[in-house]
Amino acid sequence: MGVRRSAGRVMAAFLAFSLMATSAAAATAAAATGPTVPTGTAPEPDKKTEAERLPGEQAIVFSDLTNSYARESVNHLASLQLISGKKDNLFLPQEAISRQDVFVLLAKVMGVQPKLPREEKYEDVSMNSPYAPYIYGLTELGVLNGRSDGTLGAADPLTRQEMAVILDRLWKAGSGPKQILGKEAYDDEDEIADYAREAVASVTAQGWMKGANGAFRPQGQVTRGDAAVIAERVWNARYQLAEKVDFAVSKTKLTVMAGTSERVEVTRPSGGALPFTPVFAFDHPELGTILPDGTFVAGPSAGKGTLTVNVGFKQVTIPVEITNAPVEPKKDEAKGQDAKGTAEGKQAADAKESGNAAKKADADEKQAESKNGQASEKTGTPDSEKKEQASTTDTAASELAGDSQSQKAENGKKNEAVGSQPGSGQEASSKGSDSKAAGSEDTGSKETGSKETDSMDTGNKDTESKNAENNDNDSENTDSDVDQPSEEDELVNLAPGSFTSVKTFGMADAFFQEVEKQYPGPVGGLVTPSETWTGYNRQFGRKVTVVLPEAKQLERVTLTLKHQRTSGITIPEWMDVEVSPDGKAWYFAGKAKHDVSQAEDAVVERTLAVTLPQVETRYVRVSFPVKVFAFARQLEVWGRDGKGSAAPPVLLPFANQTDPQAVKPLPRRVENMLLAYTGEHGERGTWTKEEFLPMVGYRTTDGYMRDQMFDTILFLPYQTMPATKDRWKQYLDDLYRSNQQLDALNSAMREFNRLRGTLYASPTIENVVLALPYPNSAQTDFGVIDPKKGSLSFNAKQVGEEQAYQNRKQALEWYYGELKKRWDQAGFQYLRLDGIYWFHELVEDGAPKERDLIRHMGSMVHNDSLRYYWIPYFGAPGLSEWKSLYFDNAFLQPTYYTDKPVPLERIQGTVEVMQKYSMDVEIEGDDRMYRDPKFYQLYYNQLIAARKAGMDKNNIHAYYFGSKTLLIAANSDDPVIRAIYDDTYKWMRGKFEQDEYYLPEEIPVNK
Repeated sequence: MGVRRSAGRVMAAFLAFSLMATSAAAATAAAATGPTVPTGTAPEPDKKTEAERLPGEQAIVFSDLTNSYARESVNHLASLQLISGKKDNLFLPQEAISRQDVFVLLAKVMGVQPKLPREEKYEDVSMNSPYAPYIYGLTELGVLNGRSDGTLGAADPLTRQEMAVILDRLWKAGSGPKQILGKEAYDDEDEIADYAREAVASVTAQGWMKGANGAFRPQGQVTRGDAAVIAERVWNARYQLAEKVDFAVSKTKLTVMAGTSERVEVTRPSGGALPFTPVFAFDHPELGTILPDGTFVAGPSAGKGTLTVNVGFKQVTIPVEITNAPVEPKKDEAKGQDAKGTAEGKQAADAKESGNAAKKADADEKQAESKNGQASEKTGTPDSEKKEQASTTDTAASELAGDSQSQKAENGKKNEAVGSQPGSGQEASSKGSDSKAAGSEDTGSKETGSKETDSMDTGNKDTESKNAENNDNDSENTDSDVDQPSEEDELVNLAPGSFTSVKTFGMADAFFQEVEKQYPGPVGGLVTPSETWTGYNRQFGRKVTVVLPEAKQLERVTLTLKHQRTSGITIPEWMDVEVSPDGKAWYFAGKAKHDVSQAEDAVVERTLAVTLPQVETRYVRVSFPVKVFAFARQLEVWGRDGKGSAAPPVLLPFANQTDPQAVKPLPRRVENMLLAYTGEHGERGTWTKEEFLPMVGYRTTDGYMRDQMFDTILFLPYQTMPATKDRWKQYLDDLYRSNQQLDALNSAMREFNRLRGTLYASPTIENVVLALPYPNSAQTDFGVIDPKKGSLSFNAKQVGEEQAYQNRKQALEWYYGELKKRWDQAGFQYLRLDGIYWFHELVEDGAPKERDLIRHMGSMVHNDSLRYYWIPYFGAPGLSEWKSLYFDNAFLQPTYYTDKPVPLERIQGTVEVMQKYSMDVEIEGDDRMYRDPKFYQLYYNQLIAARKAGMDKNNIHAYYFGSKTLLIAANSDDPVIRAIYDDTYKWMRGKFEQDEYYLPEEIPVNK
């Protein structure tokens, strides 16, 4: 063992640490707010490879943006096809932009869906103008009013204070959160018009407009470059709001009697309007229909399904059960006898008809078997797929190509019963009394009078003030009369005959495409009304685009899918629907989910239906993942072929910028896992976005985010958390609370990707590991899970060993179910649940059936395709048997970082134990290494020992730093302290070069 006497260096470090009493406090304060981090220079879209570019994203080159402040914003918006340049590859960023161009751009980035004008309101914006659908959409929102002369001033330039007013109104109409900051004084404050002062203060606080050199320049004209920069800031704010929008639904389970209806209310817990229009989806349209306003109309049959509520990018699923209507009692005995006689006569007739039907069914079945035998010769499962399918019979092979005759007859009866429109019985019901629940106040749209003036016109301040007040109420007043659709405006399937295209997620594969040719589907494609299935093989998933001949008011998109596990066919876990007015800028309209288990052995058909909020559009895109095979048929787009009815303004989020499967990189291997304790100790146990940022990304001393730091965060409670249901639930509530813990980590990863220039192309996804709290065997009063059993006891002396084991297992199963349910509901965009952590650091031999409990939970974790982690201490009982306990990885705590006089040989012994039992390593440190030379030395000696053993490169690592200790080093100006952060990063990357242990002349021992 090479040992270097380095008392001099340690003493120098100790002198530096003596200043920590003040510097640590300062560093902690800095961590609370976070330093100012330069954004650096993101890669230009035109430099991306074809594989890196998003579907629909185009390479943009503007020759006049080389040194422009607007370059990144212009390139980003242009790649999303939200803006375009002028002739000869010029953007002309210094040229003034017209009011109508600004209005259209802001409407697009806010997600305001265009509306076909119903009457001409502005003399200078005709109903046929390409600007009209967006301008009239903004008018219905109360954002635009027009001038007293009946014009909008559409072609005029826009002043900066006018821009501020429009931005403020638009953000208010979209129910966006306001930033409350101190008022920023401008040198030219007196030049700002009275009507615009509040708006200027608001957009300044939001960070959208800030002027230059201390001046706002209210009368200055907005240039094309200005508009792009401002629009991208709004786009980012809106996109981020869609990712973390908070909403609540009035039902956790929906029980509806057949033939009746019930409405699901969607609200914002904080009050006020929702920032995005709710979108509903249902997976059993033959059982019922969900209307655009959330009214569920049940059909005549009982059954179960899954309702999905979408707001922004987030979803909540609600189980739905339709129950049978009660049988009406007989009015009198005489009528009862008549009814009995009638019933008996009918029963005899039914029996005769049933016999005839049975004979016909036998004949049909024989005919189907004959055809199946022929079909199986043509369409058998490819040899390349046989290994992955449990079994493939001739019948299953024929089903890959299409239905048997008996299936077609059954489907024909079902279609006849349901009707030609989705949920036709339900549609009929919706026209009756049940539809009153979704009356005109929910579908109306208040028209703004043509005499109103635009509040940006400074000459009419009194009118402007009144208009501004009216505008605040316009979005909430929906009591005006609405146009009722005529008979020819009833819902029709607009998809047949429309142009369609099918693309894979990411790069197409020639081999799998050849396999697909065996199951081409009907002539005319997926939109053709046909019982024939179209097969899709692997390649992550499909995007199917339907182009209607012209824009229509749409209300529902449905797709029928098939599950036949034995043939490798599974129903995709979800179906997304996106809409676009122009085929360029796409908006997320909703996701449909279902309850069919991937392990289901029966053959199942399921129709997923997304109910659109009466959006007026021409392009529809349906996306779904494909594992091995996905079989689909009858993609239907239901809308009104005529004028359509008046509907409220629709606000949808811009389509998710990450391809659901291919663009998102494969899950990163866990390499460096940081332990994050939460749930207690106030700020020490509460992580924020700013605190996570230098932990997930390595931030250089000059503020740049150069690389990823910890690729995995392990969230775990403090050891002091008691084993009670209430405290476990409190910990869960804290873990999923907004703007902290998991949500803060998700926000930090979003910011990390933005700073790295990977947010919209191939974002880095952070791994997350969540902990199972330990059910202490001494607990006698855990709490009630099953009301029939009362409070659970884990104490074997009180309830016996077997019952104590069952109670502990029940408590952990309840917690794990809650943990997973909340994770699934949260829908974190930049986080991936990698695994589950067993919290106890040893195998407690005195606890009831401890090993059985550990293995049982390991099986549950593995059933969900997650990894199972453990961190025992040096010498812990059960350490050597960690693999037999179903753990995937076990990290050994060296128990070397301690105030006890542990010899240096311990660390070498720890390395030997890890190598003997194929374990991974935990690195330990806390704030004592900043003020005590001994702990500084202990921390570095761990890094040196693990490096000597090659464990810095060949193992995965866990890191314990107490509460946010490494954050102090990351934010410190002291070079010695800062070096701990830098050296830890170097060690992670295999670039740490020190190989001689620290051993001072005398090590102080605290007793």
